[in-house]
This record gives sequence, structure tokens and C-alpha cells, in this order.
Amino acid sequence: MDKRIKLVIKLVLIFGGTVVGLLLGFRLAIYLAPFLIAFAISSLIEPVICFLMKKLKFRRKFAALVSLLLGLMVIAILLLLLISKLYNEIASLSNSQPQFWKETYQNISNLINKGLNIYFGLPSEVTAQISNMVSNLSHSVTGVVDSFVKGIYNTAVSIPQMVIFVLVTILSTYFIASDRDGIYDYIKRNVPQEFLNKVIDIKDNMFAALFGYIKAQMILMVITFCELSLGFTIIGIKRPILLGLVISFIDAFPVLGTGGVLVPWAIYEFLTKDIRMGVSLLILYAIVLVIRQMIEPKIVGQQIGLHPLVTLMSMYLGMRFFGFFGLILGPITVLVFKNVILGMIKQRSLKELISDFTKK
Repeated sequence: MDKRIKLVIKLVLIFGGTVVGLLLGFRLAIYLAPFLIAFAISSLIEPVICFLMKKLKFRRKFAALVSLLLGLMVIAILLLLLISKLYNEIASLSNSQPQFWKETYQNISNLINKGLNIYFGLPSEVTAQISNMVSNLSHSVTGVVDSFVKGIYNTAVSIPQMVIFVLVTILSTYFIASDRDGIYDYIKRNVPQEFLNKVIDIKDNMFAALFGYIKAQMILMVITFCELSLGFTIIGIKRPILLGLVISFIDAFPVLGTGGVLVPWAIYEFLTKDIRMGVSLLILYAIVLVIRQMIEPKIVGQQIGLHPLVTLMSMYLGMRFFGFFGLILGPITVLVFKNVILGMIKQRSLKELISDFTKK
């Protein structure tokens, strides 16, 4: 068989196999989530286990148990501190802003009254159309409320499943951490070393991409927080630090983003005739949006090891194929492709591949 045909078949098989493997991997990850999380946690507490074994001469099983309990204790304390801090901030905000809520209620009531006066002064044909629109809107709202109630019910029903999920994750973490060497030895005895090395490389790249993406999002959140806090201070909004912190967290969710808060806020200011504040909020939103779009591909690319242009393309294509979750899956998929293909072609460059293909 011609050498070029062999190369094409090999690349097609690599590409197809990688696609199938990724799709199966993402599907299986949903069902294997407790064990994947357990593996990640056991890797994080491994340095503590080694320290306890080396310095305090603990046996591995006991060191794993102590490390896991310490980790759970730290997580519980951090969650309690976070909840307590948020509760105090919200309580303080509610107690110090009674006039704000009173004014907001008054403004909304005035807007409703003005809208009713305008509505009753319109021709009957127009009011009939508006009535139909309101009727359709009410059906939509009813559907949303029903979905919300069903969501609450499903959440309540799934609480036992969540408890089981957490228990399985904790127990799996202990079993993996306490017998890590034995598990690795068993795998090495039953899996070819070359295949194992490739799997380890892919796993390292996926975790590096995932943690790199999280780190990049943290950097973007800090930048957004600084922009919002400074902007709120300049335009004279009270509690700029708290508001900047809350909105920067919301900005981490692609579906919502900064615009999910600032745009409705600006519309409200326009409706209450505070034009200066509405324009200021829109300008601030435009600044935050432009800066984020400019720096996001570069920051994400630096953290996960891809060129900014490749990162931007992978994020866009991932979003087109997988929705907003594809913003994460896109760069990770590209990294997996890169690692698998480089491993299969034995680290040859693209130039060498093209050269082999064009040879007669």
C-alpha cells in the first residue's frame, strides 16, 4: 500500500478514535463522577499523607484517614465562614437600606400607574393586542413557575441521591488514598506500559487544562472585580466592594455574565429618570465586556498551554457544538487531540508529516 495512503488512514483512525473516545469519556464521566472526584481529592491530599508517613511514621491507611478528615474539616470551616460572612453582609445591607427598598417600591408603583394611564388611553384595537400579549406572557410565566416548582421538588427528591453521592465520593477517596501504591501496581501488571504512558499523558493534560481553566477564570474574576469596584466608586454607588465581588462571581457563569446584572440595572435607572446613572452603568458594562473579550483568550491560553488564537477558536467551536459548557470542553478537547496525535506520530512535526505525504 502507498505510504501516503497509510499515513492518511492512520490520521483518520487517530482522529476518529479520539473523537469516539472523548464522547464516551464525557458520557462516562457523568456516571463515574464520584470516583473521578475521589481520584482528584486523593491526589491533592497525597503530599499530606506522605508527610505524615515520613515525619510521624504513620501507616498509610491511618495517614490517609487523618488527611481526609483534615481536608473535610478545612472545607467545612471554609464553607461555614463563607456562609456566615455572606449572611452578615446581607443582613447589614438589608438593615442599612430600608429607604432604598421604599424608594424602589415607590418607583415601581409609579411606573405601573403611568403604564395603566397610558393603556386606558389607547384605541381598543391596540389594547386588544396588548391583552393578547399579556395573556401569552402570563402563560409563559406560569410555565416558568411550574418548572421552578418542579425543580424544587426534584431537588428535594434528589437529596438522598446527593447524600449517597457524597458518601460514595468520601469512601472512594479513602480507598484510593489508602491503597494508592497497590492500585498502581495492579494497573502496571495488567496494562502495557506504552499504553499506560499515553493514558497518563492524556490525564495530565486534561487535569492541567481543567485546573488551568479554573485558574484563568479566577484571574478574570479578580480583574472584573477591580474594574467594577473602581467603576462603582467613580460613579458614586454605595458598597462598591461588595457589589463588585458579587457581580464578579456572577460573571463567571457564561449564561449570566456582568450584563445579566448591569443591563437590567441600567434599564431600571432609565425608567426612574436617573439618566446619568443608567448611562454610567452601560459605559461600565461596555468597558468590562471589551476588556474581557480582549484578554480572555490570552489568559486562558497561557494557563492551559495553547496559543490565544487556538484557544479562541476552540472556545467558539466548543460553544457552537456543546453550548456554554463547550467553553471549557473546547480547549480541553484540543489539548487531548494534541497529546494523542503527537504520541501516535512519535513527536514528529507537522512539516515532517507533510513532507512524508508529498513524497512520491
